[in-house]
Amino acid sequence: MPSLCATFRKEAGVVWNRMRTAAQLGLALSEETLTECSLYNIALVHQGAEIVIDLATKPAEAKHGADWEWWFIRSGKGVGFRVQAKRLFAAGQYNSLLKSGKDPYEQLDKLVQASAKEGLEALYCFYNFSHPLGNFAGPNPCRHAYRASSFWGCSLAFPDQVKNSATNQLAKLRPIMHPWHTLVCGKGKIDAIANGFIREVGGRDSPPGPRDLPSRVHRLISLGELRKGSPTYRGYLDDSYWQDESDVPDGLAGLISFRDNRD
Repeated sequence: MPSLCATFRKEAGVVWNRMRTAAQLGLALSEETLTECSLYNIALVHQGAEIVIDLATKPAEAKHGADWEWWFIRSGKGVGFRVQAKRLFAAGQYNSLLKSGKDPYEQLDKLVQASAKEGLEALYCFYNFSHPLGNFAGPNPCRHAYRASSFWGCSLAFPDQVKNSATNQLAKLRPIMHPWHTLVCGKGKIDAIANGFIREVGGRDSPPGPRDLPSRVHRLISLGELRKGSPTYRGYLDDSYWQDESDVPDGLAGLISFRDNRD
């Protein structure tokens, strides 16, 4: 089974190629579709004993937002992120990043506020494809010899850095982006690696570190274990999970947990 780092890197390439082809055909793929498909593909690969992934996507008719929660878990504690996706358009900008009106960063501020309320770190995930304004060539910023430039297909950035850039243009945002595999790439357990990403890339002197899991994450894990442990289980985890939304924050479209069971 490949490492989680390798799986993230491969999926970034899938998004890169898919978006490039769509752009050439004049087609558009939504952020929601790209996110669901990418996380589904990652979860499909990692169903082993070392890294276990549980994923629940809110049904389309019940969605009230587009943010996702990502949890990196070990020994019953985890590092949580609230993630919002933005896709690159053919003109070289992220059209949905800035909103019209008096406060173009109203959506960004809500993302940060909602994350802080839940004790999570906020992130943007940018979906990219080959573009002359991107300057996507260059070395891979992790210890692996992954080849550019398709690993920029899924890239992460911190909201404060996005806001300070004061733009939705690829050329100006590209310097603050980091390939998303760097979130899970490194030696050690995935919660420590994710926490290191917050410290080193986000510039946080004292990241919060692994915390107790909220009940919504415990529920996701329990349902995942039920599905795996019952040969007669015929339901969908999505349906079971979203029947009870009593502790789910507003604006979530899905939740995914990565459990590191390595000693």
